Amino acid sequence: MIKRVFVLFCLVLAITLSSGAFVGSSAFALDDDEKEHLERLNTLYKNSDYPAAGEKALKEGWYGPGGYFSIVKIVIALIGFWIWVYMIDWMNRDAEVLQNPNRGIWNSINCGLLVLVGGVGTLLLIPIFWIGLGASFVAFWAPVITYALIRNKPLPPHERVLTPDHVYFCIARMLRMKTPDPKQSHELGPPVALKALQKDTAKIDLDARTLLARNHEGFNPYRFILANAIFKRATGVMFDYSETECQVRFQIDGVWHLTQTLTREQSDPMLESAKLLIGANPNERRKRQQGTFVAVVEKKHNYEAEFASQGVPTGEKVLIQFTITKVPFKTSDDIGLVDPELSKVRHALALPEGVMLISAPLANGLRSTTNVFMKIADRYVRDFVAVEDERNKYESVENLPITFYDSAKGETPMSVLPDVFFKEPQVLVLRDMINKETLERCCNETENTRLIITTVRGKDCAEAIFQLLALGISPQLLASKLATVTCQRLIRRLCTDCKEAFQPPPAMLQKLGIRPGTVENLYRIRSEPKEGEKKPLPCLRCNEIGYYDRTAMFEILEMNDAFRKVILAAKSVEQMRQGFQQAGHKGFVPSGLALVANGTTSIDELTRILKM
Repeated sequence: MIKRVFVLFCLVLAITLSSGAFVGSSAFALDDDEKEHLERLNTLYKNSDYPAAGEKALKEGWYGPGGYFSIVKIVIALIGFWIWVYMIDWMNRDAEVLQNPNRGIWNSINCGLLVLVGGVGTLLLIPIFWIGLGASFVAFWAPVITYALIRNKPLPPHERVLTPDHVYFCIARMLRMKTPDPKQSHELGPPVALKALQKDTAKIDLDARTLLARNHEGFNPYRFILANAIFKRATGVMFDYSETECQVRFQIDGVWHLTQTLTREQSDPMLESAKLLIGANPNERRKRQQGTFVAVVEKKHNYEAEFASQGVPTGEKVLIQFTITKVPFKTSDDIGLVDPELSKVRHALALPEGVMLISAPLANGLRSTTNVFMKIADRYVRDFVAVEDERNKYESVENLPITFYDSAKGETPMSVLPDVFFKEPQVLVLRDMINKETLERCCNETENTRLIITTVRGKDCAEAIFQLLALGISPQLLASKLATVTCQRLIRRLCTDCKEAFQPPPAMLQKLGIRPGTVENLYRIRSEPKEGEKKPLPCLRCNEIGYYDRTAMFEILEMNDAFRKVILAAKSVEQMRQGFQQAGHKGFVPSGLALVANGTTSIDELTRILKM
């Protein structure tokens, strides 16, 4: 690249010099008439005092003070030119490494500006040197800064350029400056620090684990992978070892994505350092080992993580799950709760008595949704109280006082419920129904005009009810006291920057149960370009996944006599599910179709979630 620009500069210089020589030799050559006129002038000058005046002027410098050929300005122009050439070469190499599809466009812009502005443009055509230099300066930095801003957007902080830290680093390296506190190897690269973490363990022991892991050769590669996972919004990382390789997967928005494949020589040291960090045996590859650690991002954001490894016939599987302490959903709009489901939830929360059951599959936002329901409820009009385990605290909700019991001491909700009910609350929020005794007491308390709100894990309403029946409670008692059962599943949102609209055929609309004419377009992830079409730019928002973030779809079962008969008759979850359908319950389908119709998600994603 530098050689091509140098040849181009030499060519421009040669053209400039040759044009000057041509102008001097031919443009100012005299014809016959001009020669005759010049002879008459010479004769006139000889008969006057002009010759003496000319000789005097020649001796005193009639041609001016000189200094028109400025060495300083030429040196400034050449230094600026070579800096421009260096930046063009760097941008070209950087775009090639990042596989930027617009690499040719950037090269054309830079080279064109270099020749037209920096080469023979402003510096040669604008008579005032400093104005021309300023214009050239603007023409140089405009594409550089634009490229850096576009380039930096999808990259983690440690890979960005022209940031204050990057500029300082370049200047310090160029001047060979010595910093008073040089960074160690575990501080270089991404701004993520890994530290040992374990309850009831002395700080000195945790520091020793951290130091032991940092000194291991696999620590930095392991840290880089976790930093990349956090940057890409992953909530889980899996290392799947086989005899010859290790596949690394990220769990993003509930779906696993293969990110890279490593050799055993690359991945084994990483696993050893990871086990040292949690205090496990790095040489044990068959037995189950688990522990916790924390990833500190930019010295202010803590991501607690649970590590678990287990030997399998093909090798070993390692799963790292980040504990999400910040609730991602705050309002009903955040979780996609809209009418008619929102009206049903409001009605259920306003009931004077009965049992309201809230459920969701594992890792599908049950905590967040329960908090949103509590914020919707009329906590300032009625007397609410919550009962929670001291070892499993939830996010606090305003005007919802909490009474704790300690499961580590063998306590259950029944250890505190008698005192709680003695205070005559109108609404009891009991998270995590855990035993028959507690459930029976709560069902019986509904006779005292109390609404009981509790939660359980289940992938639909039928499974949630069956989970309560599995505790051993009488089906007659549960069926008579259940008022409302809600269940939610998280579903991925289409990326708003790259989703693709298409016109659905009538047969598709009929199959989905959408009336023709009510929806003009449906949406899907961006399809591959056809042969001959230009490949679109990569989506920086979703990293070419096609989905970004999640919302929820809901199943709400408002109890009636028909549904109660199904609960009494069903012998299995599947029988209960089929019985609800035969009684007119449509499950998640209406809520999911509404998300498809308004462009929030795709048909493929809805199909995937319904098959859970």
